[in-house]
Amino acid sequence: MANEEQILIKVDKTTKANMKNANINWSAEIREFIKEKINEQKNLALAVALTDKIFNSQKKHKSDVTLVIRKLRDERYGANSS
Repeated sequence: MANEEQILIKVDKTTKANMKNANINWSAEIREFIKEKINEQKNLALAVALTDKIFNSQKKHKSDVTLVIRKLRDERYGANSS
């Protein structure tokens, strides 16, 4: 517990009263919520990086496919065909 830091949040009076009446460990709930949000952000960053990697890989292959198609068309119809 010595490794923990404190944070402060503000809520309106009605929310505070409702929180007091609920049988919920708010500190634990907020800690868990924060951890989940951090994990979501990490997962989002990984997804973006993976998407970029796939996209860049597909761009490379697309160029290769375009060249192959062009070569096949040139062989079939001649170099000046469209």
